Amino acid sequence: MRILHVCDSIIGGTGSYLAELLTLQAQRRGPGKVMLLMPREHRDHIEPRLANSGVEFRYFTRKSRLRGMGRLALTFLSVRREFRPDIVHGHTFGAGIITRVLRFGRRPATVFCPHGWAFDIEMPAPARKLLIAIERLLALRSEKIVLISEHEERRARSIGIADKRLALVPNGIAAAPPAIAAVPWDDDRLKLLFVGRFDRQKGLDLLIEAIKPLADKVALRIVGAPAVSSGYHPPALPHVDIRGWRDRDGVVAEMKACDMLVVPSRWEGFGLVAVEAMRVGKPVLAAAAGGLNDILDDGRYGITVPVNDPVALRAAIETLSSDRLATLAETGHTRFHDRYTAERMTDDIDRVYAELA
Repeated sequence: MRILHVCDSIIGGTGSYLAELLTLQAQRRGPGKVMLLMPREHRDHIEPRLANSGVEFRYFTRKSRLRGMGRLALTFLSVRREFRPDIVHGHTFGAGIITRVLRFGRRPATVFCPHGWAFDIEMPAPARKLLIAIERLLALRSEKIVLISEHEERRARSIGIADKRLALVPNGIAAAPPAIAAVPWDDDRLKLLFVGRFDRQKGLDLLIEAIKPLADKVALRIVGAPAVSSGYHPPALPHVDIRGWRDRDGVVAEMKACDMLVVPSRWEGFGLVAVEAMRVGKPVLAAAAGGLNDILDDGRYGITVPVNDPVALRAAIETLSSDRLATLAETGHTRFHDRYTAERMTDDIDRVYAELA
């Protein structure tokens, strides 16, 4: 079976997902069976294990999102003709449009993974209605839509996509974390960690508001940066340390040093960073946003607070104790191994492919 994956961005969670899935697919299938079509401008973001996995790469030029769609369409047609895949698997909204609009005939079978529905983003109501209409129409051109969280599945059903087209395959990462030592962090206060972009979705402004009056109790480290120059810039606070971007090994080293990861997102299709923390035995405090709430199961495997509520976030932080942190770390770690490994994810997607083939 030959599989062509298509994405219009490999930065962030989608890139991590592809590194996990495609690396295992290439190991299982051997050379020449798995190909990834992706932006040329994102080559520096390919994780080393994916680059060395045996996956074949093809590239299109993406100088801007709109012009990149045209280049993706032309390159996709050429690559599909060259590679002759049995399965075309599109990832995220832009690639999902191209792979489904440019589908002709019954083969290759077409699979789409939204990685967070585009219509779940904050936007004016008319724009949301348009995106929902597009997804309903394009769903008819997909044999299967792979959904990375129960939230995504519920949203698909809520807009009228038929159950027969849906396949719930929760996201996953390698069961064993990188063998990286924790970075130094010597502080008697509660050590909180935030990992992500400085934009409205990730809710860093809510976390800063929550911990402003807690300088004597809390130390916050921030791993990330603004996604664009006009993004949110945290104010200078004595108990906040901005570390900048880190690669995945660097994020693991930061996680191993913290007492708790905080994920205050306003919306999330999944929330991979929470699973990464659970893998290394760190408890998670998160907003009950989309896939994050599914991961923590309404607070059974971590602490959840209402979305967009810095007061509730502060109250949750103030009630933490060492005993509770230890209990949450243990239950979260068990939850990860039961549900969110890359091996289980790849097995489930292989079953989807086998059904279509």
